[in-house]
Amino acid sequence: MKNRSFLSMWALMVAFCAIAYQPTLAQKSAVPSTKPRVSFSIVNPGEALPWIDVQRKPGASLTAGDTVPTILMRERAISIFRRDSAFQKGSIAIDRIGGGTETLLVVGYSMEYLDSALRPLPDIGSTILPLPVQLPAGAIVTPPFPASLPVAIGGLQGDLAPTTADANGQLVSVAAASKTLPNTANIQPGQTRVLINFTARWSDQSYSPRSAALQGRRYVRLTLLRINDFNYEVGVTLATVILDDPQRVAPVLINAIQNKQLLRNANDLIELETPGFRSDGQTNSVFYDENYNLLTYTAISSDSTIISATARQNDPRVGGRPSLFYAVQPGALPGSNVTITVIADDGTGLLARDAFNIQVVNNITSVAVASEAAFTVSPNPTADRVNVESVAQQTGRVRVRIVNALGQEMMSSEQAVSAGAMYRHSLDMSDLPVGVYMVEAQDGAIRTVRKVIKN
Repeated sequence: MKNRSFLSMWALMVAFCAIAYQPTLAQKSAVPSTKPRVSFSIVNPGEALPWIDVQRKPGASLTAGDTVPTILMRERAISIFRRDSAFQKGSIAIDRIGGGTETLLVVGYSMEYLDSALRPLPDIGSTILPLPVQLPAGAIVTPPFPASLPVAIGGLQGDLAPTTADANGQLVSVAAASKTLPNTANIQPGQTRVLINFTARWSDQSYSPRSAALQGRRYVRLTLLRINDFNYEVGVTLATVILDDPQRVAPVLINAIQNKQLLRNANDLIELETPGFRSDGQTNSVFYDENYNLLTYTAISSDSTIISATARQNDPRVGGRPSLFYAVQPGALPGSNVTITVIADDGTGLLARDAFNIQVVNNITSVAVASEAAFTVSPNPTADRVNVESVAQQTGRVRVRIVNALGQEMMSSEQAVSAGAMYRHSLDMSDLPVGVYMVEAQDGAIRTVRKVIKN
């Protein structure tokens, strides 16, 4: 009996010690997990941005101040004056962190395509167009337009063309997927990440017929899903790609209107948008809009009692195209000088302008046309300094200035000249932003304009 009591007491003590030495919940959680952790990260980001637009939307497990790995891209646009190639490609990685890399890891994720109001967009668009739209045959463009390719409009496949690599390293397309019907990424043995690659589409803006074709901001929202809770843990669960329209730029003055002499009671009509292209690929129009917005025009005379000026949007005299009409008033005195300013508005608040002088005369003694061959701008393109050279048409002063696409004067230079003598201006553009500028030389009543590209 004593032995039996002793054994019972011993069993109770062992049981008590076993219970007393069980690890607490905190101690259990401190034990490192052997599961791999999967997380989103950015590779080739273009530009990483804070997630602003959807950080408090339903389903987004973020708090204020959190950020989501984000790629910002624009639709690609290439035209006569610019090459908008910023943020063209980017990749989002699904990373395997820890847990060893000896086995295949299958990770689930959704990939939604959304508009600016976070409404679903299609995976594949219903309209297919050859993009980019080509210039007419015979036009010379530097840099050249890329080959025209069929592109789906308004769908994830056409707009961002997501791809990933299969087990053999071959690129395969990735479709949109919901949380109920997710995609899967296979991180192969020996691998630590899988990439989902995005490439921005060519813009569907077109010059003829003119179409700005703006679709607004679009989003790809990726969410990591735990399709098998026992295989992996989840870290950064959200990533996004933002696709914008091409950058808005102001219209460009491409064919400046030259200074003129007009007789009393005379008038003149100028087409502001002439069909066709010059041999160098530039349009025949006075202004050119890189976003292909519909331009509206305003004409202003510095003294309408001497010379009146009117811009018409649809003028039947020039085939229904925009025109500028100006007329010398009956009471105008010979020797009077008037400045006519034409403003082109692209409808988004961006403007271009051209101003030229008209002198009222009794007789037309000469035509104010500058020698195209004599006026040179070099080097062009330039990274720093540009040289302007020509032959002075008359004794006096020559003024050379550089203006940007908005018509704003960036710098100028002036010097005294004698008729028939060579003159040379050297202007330092090294501090100016990269882009397209106009070089304007004013030689008496003669004004000549050239384009220069700053690299």
